[in-house]
Amino acid sequence: MSKIIAIANQKGGVGKTTSAINLGIGLVNKGNRVLLVDLDPQGNATQGLGFDADALEVTISTMLRKMISKDYTFTKRYGILVHPEGIDLMPANIELSVLETELISLFFGREKMLKAYLDMMRNEYDYIVIDCMPSLNLITINALVAADEVIIPLHAQYYSVRGLEQLLQTIGSVKSNGLNEYLSISGILYTCVNDRTTSFRDVQKILRNAYGENIRIYDHYIPRCVKAEEAPSYGKSIYEYDTSGKVSQAYKQFTDEFLSSIKERG
Repeated sequence: MSKIIAIANQKGGVGKTTSAINLGIGLVNKGNRVLLVDLDPQGNATQGLGFDADALEVTISTMLRKMISKDYTFTKRYGILVHPEGIDLMPANIELSVLETELISLFFGREKMLKAYLDMMRNEYDYIVIDCMPSLNLITINALVAADEVIIPLHAQYYSVRGLEQLLQTIGSVKSNGLNEYLSISGILYTCVNDRTTSFRDVQKILRNAYGENIRIYDHYIPRCVKAEEAPSYGKSIYEYDTSGKVSQAYKQFTDEFLSSIKERG
């Protein structure tokens, strides 16, 4: 049975898309079949893998509209793009912003349209990774309803910690309102880390004291590095762009830790 992982944080600039791409390709490098779903109207994951988001006729908006109209006649490969590094992509572009308005107008099932689509795709993949937009809107709620687990990338600074509680409350609401009672938090991943600063150590202490007993905080973290920011402009993962660099090694270690945590939980 495949796992659906949402990469979510309502705060922008926390390395969310970078983590979605590099976790996804890290899982591919371990021999898994992986679909990355771009669920951000900015299309950052789509562009970060080298595709022209604005030129695409079929995107996740297309598929969600098919779910709304109950049109299930498409093939499972319909609209899926294949990246040279072995990951499949369901792309997104600005059309997703328009789709949110259409979802809001629905009376029934508006939170479950993405789940309806991904449930049709689950048997094709070992992992489906969703790159959520930096907002806690209806599109992101769709991701949380569809997902089995949430990874929360967190910029290691005080203001990011303050915004974490809102995301945790949203996840709790999705569970308590019966939209996805089995949703769990896979863990918190520190990103953009400068581990020589006292602020990082302060953030670690704050999170450990506040959430450490109930939420996994991954041991491996992602250091700040210019190479990680450059890689998307070449349509490559960090593994391909900077093979022996510290960020590629960090994402390899994080991927291993993520897989180990799944085995621990059975």
